[in-house]
Amino acid sequence: MPRLGRVGLLFALIMIALVSASVYVSVLIVERQQIIRQTARYNVTWLASQAAFEIVRFEEVIAAVVLPGSGVTPDDVDLRYQILLNRLGLMTSGEFEEFVAQDPERRQVVAELGQVLADIAPLVEKVREGDNATRIRALLGPLDKKLAGLAASANRVSGETVDTDQHNLLRLHWIFSGLIVALVAVGLILMLLLYRRHVQLDRAHKALNALAGVLEEAKLDLEQANVEILNTNADLKQRNEMLQIRDVELRTQNQRFDAALNNMSQGLLLVDGMHRLIVCNQRYREIFNLPEQWVQPGATMRALGTPRFAGLIDRQNGIAADRASASFAFEMDDGSTIAVSQQPMPDGGWVSTYEDITERRRSEERIVHMAHHDALTDLPNRTLFRAHMDDDLADKRGGRSSFAIFYLDLDNFKIVNDTLGHAVGDLLLRAVSRRLTECVREGDVVSRFGGDEFAIMLRGGAGLGEMRSLAERLVERMAEPFAIESNELTIGTCVGIAIAGKDGLDSDELLRNADMALYRAKNEGRGSYRFFEAAMKAELNARRALEEDLRSALGAGEFDIRYQPIIDMKTMTVVSFEALLRWNHPTRGEIMPAEFMPVAEETGLVTAIGEWVLARACADAAAWPTATRVAVNLSAVQLRSNHFARGVFAALAASSLAPNRLELEITESVLLQDSEATLAILHQLRSFGIRICMDDFGTGYSSLSYLRSFPFDKIKIDRTFVAEVNDREDCRAIVSSITDLGRSLNMVTTAEGVETRAQFEAITTIGCAEVQGFFFGQPVPVGEVLDTSARIGRLLSEAA
Repeated sequence: MPRLGRVGLLFALIMIALVSASVYVSVLIVERQQIIRQTARYNVTWLASQAAFEIVRFEEVIAAVVLPGSGVTPDDVDLRYQILLNRLGLMTSGEFEEFVAQDPERRQVVAELGQVLADIAPLVEKVREGDNATRIRALLGPLDKKLAGLAASANRVSGETVDTDQHNLLRLHWIFSGLIVALVAVGLILMLLLYRRHVQLDRAHKALNALAGVLEEAKLDLEQANVEILNTNADLKQRNEMLQIRDVELRTQNQRFDAALNNMSQGLLLVDGMHRLIVCNQRYREIFNLPEQWVQPGATMRALGTPRFAGLIDRQNGIAADRASASFAFEMDDGSTIAVSQQPMPDGGWVSTYEDITERRRSEERIVHMAHHDALTDLPNRTLFRAHMDDDLADKRGGRSSFAIFYLDLDNFKIVNDTLGHAVGDLLLRAVSRRLTECVREGDVVSRFGGDEFAIMLRGGAGLGEMRSLAERLVERMAEPFAIESNELTIGTCVGIAIAGKDGLDSDELLRNADMALYRAKNEGRGSYRFFEAAMKAELNARRALEEDLRSALGAGEFDIRYQPIIDMKTMTVVSFEALLRWNHPTRGEIMPAEFMPVAEETGLVTAIGEWVLARACADAAAWPTATRVAVNLSAVQLRSNHFARGVFAALAASSLAPNRLELEITESVLLQDSEATLAILHQLRSFGIRICMDDFGTGYSSLSYLRSFPFDKIKIDRTFVAEVNDREDCRAIVSSITDLGRSLNMVTTAEGVETRAQFEAITTIGCAEVQGFFFGQPVPVGEVLDTSARIGRLLSEAA
């Protein structure tokens, strides 16, 4: 019995030990489960890191929202702010709150974060107003290091916890293994004792069954613990993968940031308050030719200040010291120009952009030059010339300057342009500009206004003698032949002169008066110059009044036609009448065409007047004998009209006049105006039987060439040769030559301006086919045409 008592006691002790070990293992397992559950949650390290990361993200959005073109809106700022508030909520609850409660400094950091987020709430709502963005960044700046320290502390605490857990789990493993070994040993001992003590077999068997149940439960608990550990490892792996994804995203953002910086067309430089480089892009290095190793973050701006642009660094440091914004252009030593735009930063640093505008400056200078200079001759154009005038006029009002304007155009330039082509004309204009420049002094201005018009500004208060000398020099030099390619060209010029102060006090008046003086000089003949006179203005006003009256004359029925007879020298009969226009002005009386036709041509009124004359002349001639023709003079302006030929045909159709009874007279100047188009119209008219006559033959430069290019029906010898046919042998020879020429070309020759019997007899002797002039009487109204024919017949019979 004593032995059985000891065995029972031993068995009881073993059972107690086994139960105690099981309970201890269960407690340890429960503790590990709680630790694992804590680890499975959002751990402290992640929350602290996220808070620091979101602060940085929020600062970046604040910095970008005020930059033009960044694409960041106030809604993006508010979204980042709400994320920060969420992170703050997580940090003030759950496991993180327990972590913060362990250290006063941690509590202080979380409290400061909450206070700052509350302070910036009104600023976030108006982030783009004033300096709100700068104030937000200033409030958030101190939190960067503190939150980074909090994240580091959380990381350290989490690491220590993991180490402790691993140590405890290992200790649990060895304890449990030792217990198992001990239980196995005890079981062997019991089996031996029970074998020796059959009486205790049942108890030993129950004890073993009980021990087996405990072992099974312990095994299940251990398996569950292993499963939980595996789940924890999987969760940790997933979180590690998320961190890796975040890292890839950050690297991608950095790459995009670098790509955006380095693909900017402008250089970018960011400098801190200590004048140390924060960041710069590739374009900045290219502009200033800086090696990449020189512009690493932290490099001082003084170290970058190479002699090439040290002055720029000093200037930017000075601007930064004043905390001012600035935009300026900096000239580099190599001649390039850099446009700089600098903005201050709160810490005393700055951000600036740089753009190489050298080519743009040169292009702008070229554009300005082109805008103020003639493209063909490179002389100042009208705009720049007027600017010089305005400047000198301003000086003259202050008593410091005086000048004169010389206005000139070229004689016969259009003939050169039309006969030899625009290329030769352009070369001639360049040669003229060089000669004009040679004629003036340094400081005077030579300008081309367009076409063949030039102007000269004679500065320095020159006297009348010097002005006359320049005008004569201009006329002489322009009269000298020009050698253009293989052509020797002779032109000429007339000059009009207006003096500042005396003839005008503003640019418009001076140019207008110089133009009037030029007009007077041209009327006096080629190679003339005239100073402006007050009487010229009166003439201009009279001309304007004449133009106004001319515009209403046709509608008021003030025009009339007189007819001058043309006599056939063989039959001694009137074969044609030339229609001569007259203007019966209501106050000035009868006005001759020589006075008003130039105005009509300049204003374009000659087209309507010419159509009226043509229709009236055809209608009047229709009532004459069928052998009598009517001659109508044409203007170059009429022939430029697209509807001229149609108007001629309409006049013939309306009057039922036969086309061969209509003669159209043109001068050489008409053919000079787009000769090819003019000749085409004349050929069209002649193909219908209309007779074409060249008027004033012998006064032009190319009369013979036009006789070759167009088969005229008649050539009319200019009255200047007829007037002196008895006094000058050269005039008689010219009239005789033209008559012979017409006869050989089968063209009728008409001598104009026969006013005396002596002239009539000389023309008869020479053998002209027709004559015309006051010797046979003044032009008559249409009602006296038939009587005039009879009267002239009697006169010719008496002369014979």
